[in-house]
Amino acid sequence: MYKKINTFIFDCFGVILDPLVMGWYKENRLKYGFVDDNISSFLKEVDLGNASEDDIVDYFMKYDGVNLTKEEMREDIDSHLKLDNNLANIIKKLKEKGFKTVLLSNANASVFERKIYKTYPEFKNLFDDIIISSNIKMIKPNPDIYLYALEKINLKAKESLFIDDSQKNVDGALNVGMQGFLYTDVDSFAEYISSLGINLND
Repeated sequence: MYKKINTFIFDCFGVILDPLVMGWYKENRLKYGFVDDNISSFLKEVDLGNASEDDIVDYFMKYDGVNLTKEEMREDIDSHLKLDNNLANIIKKLKEKGFKTVLLSNANASVFERKIYKTYPEFKNLFDDIIISSNIKMIKPNPDIYLYALEKINLKAKESLFIDDSQKNVDGALNVGMQGFLYTDVDSFAEYISSLGINLND
């Protein structure tokens, strides 16, 4: 394959989907003016599967100024769910050209079954494999989750390109020998693919 890349491994939130939980937090932090020094630690527990979606709702409902029922809070968080169709089309074309595509996400798996797969039925078909941190009790950027993905899908690190919107997660992939790309927007990613000599338009 091109420059020895045969597999594209994508982050989920902040890449192919807009940030969901953090999207709600950042929007409402500005709206209500609250500051939470523990949010990163709490979301780490969510990603490890030690806290549920219900726990997320309960956690956010404690903030000053937030006056929503649990159902309203759930709907408000879910309203941030949005698929990047342009990136989805790129992933489809990569698969058509014979590349493997994998999703490697720090997340609680329940949101995929409850909301993502129902809202976007085509989502599963974008990837040859989907690995979600809460299912395996590992999170990025710890090396074990990258090594798990490589072993599970029988990949060589140097032939795999990891795409994430977090530099520390990209660095984690680089540290185990994978190639990495810091994702900012779909246009720059498309340009990067083109620079590898991959033509998605033929």
